[in-house]
Amino acid sequence: MMYLEVDVYEKTQPLDSVIHFLTVTLKELGWNNGKDDLVMDVGCGPGNVTVKWILPIFPNLKKMIAMDYLPSMIKAATTRNYHPKIEYHTANFEDKSTVERWKGQISKLTSILSFHWFKDQAKSFQIIYDLLQPGGEAACYFILGSDYYDAVLKIANDQKWKSFFEKSDICTPESYYKKYDSSHYRKLVEGIGFKVVLCRCEFKINKLPSHEEAKDLFYSICPLVPHVPENERNIFKDELYQSVLKNGGRSEDGTPLHRASTIEIVIKKPD
Repeated sequence: MMYLEVDVYEKTQPLDSVIHFLTVTLKELGWNNGKDDLVMDVGCGPGNVTVKWILPIFPNLKKMIAMDYLPSMIKAATTRNYHPKIEYHTANFEDKSTVERWKGQISKLTSILSFHWFKDQAKSFQIIYDLLQPGGEAACYFILGSDYYDAVLKIANDQKWKSFFEKSDICTPESYYKKYDSSHYRKLVEGIGFKVVLCRCEFKINKLPSHEEAKDLFYSICPLVPHVPENERNIFKDELYQSVLKNGGRSEDGTPLHRASTIEIVIKKPD
């Protein structure tokens, strides 16, 4: 089951590579064009990235539909990151009935660090296609594999903890196991009917501000947390972080790192 610790997650800053994608890459691709767009942000979380980094891309925005699977995230977004041009909704994006009302209306769609949570990515790209207007574009940035997944798998099979996780979903994406690259996704989206504007895989190394923030980040996105007894969660948090560090999450000078294979996809629905 997907899980995010909202209060901890909101405190962490977006990765530098995410900010670069939103503020540099999309601008270079003409997304900062001043059009009267109807925008959708899929996987908005508590809304901080939506308000601070995505909203400014669209200076003449008509309205933004921001959605997340978790009610706790939308509750935080509506109270802490309110904006008069943003409508926040709880929705399971993989269930097309929850977004059917916007079919064919969306001019731009963003999805940042969400697609790796989806069980059926092909289906999700098809839903994006159906939502977009003719000529509409979507920009997705997500993780294919990372040191974090190595660490989660290791701790999930540790004798100390494994009894808590026998029936839990580790939420590790298919791309991690099958080593998907850009060619896989290019073929997938072109098969749906998209024109590919950008499809680029890169190994990103992001320095994190401190060990405490790094520990918060990895703990906040770990789907195993709800299965750990509350009185043992601080110990689990420490051991999860140590596992990340041992799997490559630290530079030579000790700086905490987020190391991941990522993909940036910008696609267009034909006019």
